[in-house]
Amino acid sequence: MARVFVLVEDEAGRQTGRGASFKGILTYVLRDAGPESWRGTFGLALPIGDAATEMEHTHRDKHLDSNRRGPKAKRPVLHAVLGWHPSDLEWLTLEHLADTVRAALNAMGLKDRQSVWVTHTDTGRPHVHIVANLVHPDTGHVARLGLIKMRMSAFCAAYERSLGDVRCLRRLTPKAANENRSRQARAGRASVQSAHKQKASISPAPRP
Repeated sequence: MARVFVLVEDEAGRQTGRGASFKGILTYVLRDAGPESWRGTFGLALPIGDAATEMEHTHRDKHLDSNRRGPKAKRPVLHAVLGWHPSDLEWLTLEHLADTVRAALNAMGLKDRQSVWVTHTDTGRPHVHIVANLVHPDTGHVARLGLIKMRMSAFCAAYERSLGDVRCLRRLTPKAANENRSRQARAGRASVQSAHKQKASISPAPRP
């Protein structure tokens, strides 16, 4: 569990977290990684440096197999980020991070999928990149990610409550109140834009 959950944009700029290349994403994730001890894998037999090869093999042999019925997924990669507050760096441990990633994968419905997690600390805000194979290693089925942002928002809210250190109060506000706040903000922006347009449309008075 973490304070923030983000689905990384895919190649088309959509926040789906879906990608097509295990090698490309893992190369990026491992390039600027933090302490080598703050990383790990789940469901993989090979070391982290060969994780992309093993994941691609699973996608190719278990999912793209011509004997398997159904549509074939071309974007089997999930890339997500769990983030903490800078002050959390004082007490975070390898065990806590590993348990956190395992719990997050379970919340996303990916507990039985191959995955890699790598911690970054270069920005001052500790965060963990999770790269998961959406393809089941035995059945070849692709995981469903319906309502994943909503589910992970609730996941993070529960975590902050467990710490007794809630930093995102908005997640704990009833949905109706949040929607009303959003409507008020949109209405305020619209009125400002309207005022600017009216001011721009007024022609200056002719000089005598």
